[in-house]
Amino acid sequence: MRIAVIGAGIAGISCASELQQVGYEVVLFDKARSVGGRMTSKRTVHGYMDFGAQYFTARNPLFQQQVNRWQQQGVVSRWLAPIYQYQQHNLSASPDEQQRFIGVPAMHSPLKWQAKRLQSYVSCRIVALQPAANLWHLVSEQGESYGPFAHVVIAIPPAQAASLLSPANKVPLPETLLQPCWAVTLVLARASGHPAGGIFIKDTDSNLSWVSRHNSKPGRAQAESWLLHFSPAFSALHLEQDTAFWRETAEQALAELLTQPIQVVDALAHRWLYAQINDKAASGGIEGAIGQGLWLAGDWTRGGRVENAWLSGYDIAIKIREDRSVQHE
Repeated sequence: MRIAVIGAGIAGISCASELQQVGYEVVLFDKARSVGGRMTSKRTVHGYMDFGAQYFTARNPLFQQQVNRWQQQGVVSRWLAPIYQYQQHNLSASPDEQQRFIGVPAMHSPLKWQAKRLQSYVSCRIVALQPAANLWHLVSEQGESYGPFAHVVIAIPPAQAASLLSPANKVPLPETLLQPCWAVTLVLARASGHPAGGIFIKDTDSNLSWVSRHNSKPGRAQAESWLLHFSPAFSALHLEQDTAFWRETAEQALAELLTQPIQVVDALAHRWLYAQINDKAASGGIEGAIGQGLWLAGDWTRGGRVENAWLSGYDIAIKIREDRSVQHE
């Protein structure tokens, strides 16, 4: 039987890859032009720049094995740049023993490496699921129908997943769990000289949540450029503002952070509608089967983090493999 996976982020690709390896025919769908989800980078005239996930860690033995395989393929490496923190309006070094990994030359590189083995439809937004004799058909925004599929794995943010479910298979989903984040990159005319690779923003009154220097990462832009993630509250308050607003706001914030004037030669902004976990909105532990042949996966089911997204997709694949209703053809 064929299995559909909606969402080509790390959860979806993890699930699809595991199922394909044991012989199932898997078809991957995503509304974006390429795979990666929030674990993606933009190719610019300055080089690759990371706008979503900035790095990932590996604590679970299964995920550690996967990271090792990625490293052997040359699509993942350690990120060794110094880590700083900004607290009480003071920027200081914050060294730790945490091993941080990044995709090379872009964050989505390990996902693209895995996805090349999968049958994929990108730039294909699925807007409806239609049941037919215990099977499923997927309908795209363009009105095209795909199927039939014995099982459908929905690996997208909860608000988007909820829109796919009809009243007959509706389950309560935490649609406000993922909050927005505006991400802004500033390319500087000359180097600031600051050694920080990543900066955790600890001040609760700051409009920022994270800052990092792209050119501290292997494979990224060579010119000094900084990525600023704005806090969910500030991003939501100014959700519809244009690039000019975000460039000016980011310039002021970075100059204050580095305590020096900066000259920006280019700025790029990206709005993530579903990004950071809202700690006040519990996910309710929703994951796995939500109906006949329907499954939910994603980092949001486990509190966020790239590793949890991979584990979520992997675990759903194992459950589908153990489901007696799924037979090979």
